[in-house]
Amino acid sequence: MNKTKGFFAIILSIIMVLSSFCYAFAADDEEDKPAGTPNLQVINGQIFDIDAGEETEVDLTIRNLSSAVAYSILVTTKVEDVAGNPLTISMDGPQSIGNLGGNATKTIKLKVKADKTAETKTYGITVGFTYKNSDSVFSQSASTIYFRIQNPASEPVFSLDNFKCSKDVIAAGDSGMLSFQLINRGPLNMNSVIVSAEGDGTVTSIRGLNTKNFAQIHAGTREDVTFEIVASPSAANGNYPVNIKVQYKDDNGKSFEKEFKYYISIGTGSSTKADVQIKNIKEPTGTYGVNQNFNVSFDLTNIGTGDAENITVTANEFGEGGNVVPKSSSVLSVSKLAAGETKNMVFTFAATDNASSRNYTVEFTVTYTKNGTETTFKQYAGVNVNNPKKDEEDEKTSKPKIIVNKYNCDPVIVMAGEEFDLTMEFLNTHSEKNVRNVKMFLTLAEETSSESTKTGNIFTPVDSSNTFYFDSIPSKGTVQKKMRLYTVPSAQPKTYTLTVNFEYEDELGNEYTSTELLGINVKQSAKIETSDIMFPETNDISMPLSAYFDIYNTGKVTLSNMKVTIEGDVSTQSSSMYLGNCEQGDSVSYDGSFTLMNIGENNFKITITGEEPSGDILTYEKEFTVTGTEPMPMDDEMMGGMPPEEEGPNKVLIGAIIGVVVVIGVVVIILVKKNKRKKAELLLDDDDDDENDIDVDIDDITEGKK
Repeated sequence: MNKTKGFFAIILSIIMVLSSFCYAFAADDEEDKPAGTPNLQVINGQIFDIDAGEETEVDLTIRNLSSAVAYSILVTTKVEDVAGNPLTISMDGPQSIGNLGGNATKTIKLKVKADKTAETKTYGITVGFTYKNSDSVFSQSASTIYFRIQNPASEPVFSLDNFKCSKDVIAAGDSGMLSFQLINRGPLNMNSVIVSAEGDGTVTSIRGLNTKNFAQIHAGTREDVTFEIVASPSAANGNYPVNIKVQYKDDNGKSFEKEFKYYISIGTGSSTKADVQIKNIKEPTGTYGVNQNFNVSFDLTNIGTGDAENITVTANEFGEGGNVVPKSSSVLSVSKLAAGETKNMVFTFAATDNASSRNYTVEFTVTYTKNGTETTFKQYAGVNVNNPKKDEEDEKTSKPKIIVNKYNCDPVIVMAGEEFDLTMEFLNTHSEKNVRNVKMFLTLAEETSSESTKTGNIFTPVDSSNTFYFDSIPSKGTVQKKMRLYTVPSAQPKTYTLTVNFEYEDELGNEYTSTELLGINVKQSAKIETSDIMFPETNDISMPLSAYFDIYNTGKVTLSNMKVTIEGDVSTQSSSMYLGNCEQGDSVSYDGSFTLMNIGENNFKITITGEEPSGDILTYEKEFTVTGTEPMPMDDEMMGGMPPEEEGPNKVLIGAIIGVVVVIGVVVIILVKKNKRKKAELLLDDDDDDENDIDVDIDDITEGKK
């Protein structure tokens, strides 16, 4: 009995030792192989549309991009640009979404609401994930998604511009082509656009189709529209309206309708255009004395398509008069000049005793009638006159004159809102007389384009007055003045006239005044800004990336021919997109998509260009880097199953148990055989023992019985 108990104690000890060994082996194996780090990302959408004032439910697909299981996942949301973001985000359900196997996906729902006053724009939302792996090590990841808000309260802004009629005046019973442009000046697209035209019902009407349809007119673009206008045969002379109606929808399907009027001139006679010009003008060469005749000749040509009638050409000295006078008739008349017809005209002039030795200008004024309307234009020619006698008289009685001999700006083109240096050189033109007590001041005010209101001082002196004083300027002498000026930021881009005023005396104390004009070229700053342009750090090369952003004209001038170009390690159907014109303070939108070309680092650049009124090209560039990843394989594990690596520890444990059973079996066989030998020896020695001894059969020992 005691031996049998000892036998089983030995077996139990062996099992415990082997079990400890297997456990230690499994533990050591797990320590050698870390559990790994899960990586959770949003893989769908990136841009979702939402209406202002509405709450929208959005499905987000989350994928575990690693093979490690993510446990105890917590989802958080955060708006980008908190100060100006009108979105309210909440989870539709608990923030804790449980576990997610390697390469598996799960869908969550977000409730997104945009404030009803939100402007039409794209806003970013960061979706964050906190989770742990099988070693209970916490990790975090995040994805950025975008919501494009459409505000039904925002109406597309457009205008009708560049009206042209093929005929200045349409004759009764005749017709003409009226053309114009429909320009979408706002940041919103115009959809299902219908442009229609109607006459007044009695005098004017539309021939042919009176409507033109456009499926969409993108923000910042324009479309040409043409209608044929017909005048009634009984129409009286006058201006008559053409009614133009524009119907369209915004991106939310809301309908709008606007009406405009354009007036057409209807008159009798030809309804084609006459255009009279002076060509091949021949000015006198050399220098002419008093009463010496000289001729000025030219061709009077009608380059238009209609007749010019009642033409008169008048020749006179330009300016004060009395120095150069006509010796021939000063007025020539032509009753009619047909289209393409030319008539040569010659005028004879001579200088009088009043003329000084200098160049004089002769002015020709042409007046003619086209389509019942009187038209006038002027042409000029010059002649050099020599009169020494008059020059001598002038020298005795002439007064000294101060002029701006030369000037320069540094820089040459002045930027609005910046300072510049103006250097001026003043010359006393008189050959003998000096001037003294010279006062010089600048007139800096400028009229607006409306010529009705002052803009104030365009140029303001910096740290000085705009009035300066010189003791004297000798005859034929010069003085210089350098001053620093500031250009107001609101100055429009153009050449401004700066007036230099002089007050001075001659040597006898006679007072004089004079003025000189300077041209200052002002340029406004051109500047653009964009809304946030964001891309994820990594992206599957088989999945497209969306690029949507707004471009704001924050400069002081209109930008035309705006274009967005994407170039680099990306593939796209259209690398360039034309956006049209963008007025000061307006914006345009870009919406495109592309895919990454490389597994690993992809570098690309977005370039925005626009043409300034000066012809210069404004360029805005921004570079990006996104890491491309291989497309994820679709297998059973994407449905949430456990990855093969998770089964490794179980296989090790099963193998260890099988090994223990085999070892136990071997030990049991050895011990049984040993017991059999011992029992056989006992039987031989105890054959003579009495019947009270216990007889143990060796087969019973093998079966574990007493």
